[in-house]
Amino acid sequence: MWVTPTRALVVNFSNPTASEGVYLVANRNLAAGKTSAADFNHPDVKLVAYAGTLQEQLARRSFPKATLVLVKGDESHLEPLLRNEAHAALVPSFAPRALVAAMPDKLVLPLDDRAVATAHTAVAMRKGDPDMLNYVNAVLEFHRASGWLAERARYWTDYAVRPR
Repeated sequence: MWVTPTRALVVNFSNPTASEGVYLVANRNLAAGKTSAADFNHPDVKLVAYAGTLQEQLARRSFPKATLVLVKGDESHLEPLLRNEAHAALVPSFAPRALVAAMPDKLVLPLDDRAVATAHTAVAMRKGDPDMLNYVNAVLEFHRASGWLAERARYWTDYAVRPR
């Protein structure tokens, strides 16, 4: 789960399990010539984000002039790009290049590998149980040191860009 201050009021979070960048992924044709974040901060630019998420907050703060297109959790944030209905989307990803490489004729990373923001993920658990928190942190450190967490991140990155 992404760590946010609002969520931390309700649950305790473990040490981070991963850090995930939020990238600007753009429609290759509609965003042609746009190479800076400022290029996407215009009223004629349609920017996609998941409603009620960090991406929506980030879009409103970083691209206040852009026309925001909000999608619900059951719709892919890339669909409006693939249908040529939006210029770009804010996409959380461990490997944005792999995502774009899966559809190079349709998508591009206009800011290269620069993330617009970073989000940390962690295990959430009920408040008031420090023993459980210590246990979960110990397990995470064990799996981080063994390389298992990094292997899982690679697996899920590959899974996300596999053709369905």
